[in-house]
Amino acid sequence: MKLSGKNLVKINNMNVDMEIIMNNTYGVLTNRVSVEEILEQYVDGKLDTLSDAMFYGNPHEMTVEDIDEVINFFENTEEYEKCSELLCVKDDKLAELITKKLIRNVLR
Repeated sequence: MKLSGKNLVKINNMNVDMEIIMNNTYGVLTNRVSVEEILEQYVDGKLDTLSDAMFYGNPHEMTVEDIDEVINFFENTEEYEKCSELLCVKDDKLAELITKKLIRNVLR
């Protein structure tokens, strides 16, 4: 992986715009758009390249650490409103993890 300009990363000879990837991920995490809707836009030719339909990992299986990395990206681009929304997503994820742990402990 090689950085090549503002938010562009070159992966296997394909320029990938990290801003698009992070915005796609943000959209899914905040329920503004589904993975399927983004992929449909690519299939329908509404997106320029396959990399425009990429995500930061699997948005349906994001860990707290993954969400922190997305938040960090938007902190660096000074998009603090997105950071605030993602912090709420992170809090929900943490609450879900704690609840699951408590349930497992009770069921033992």
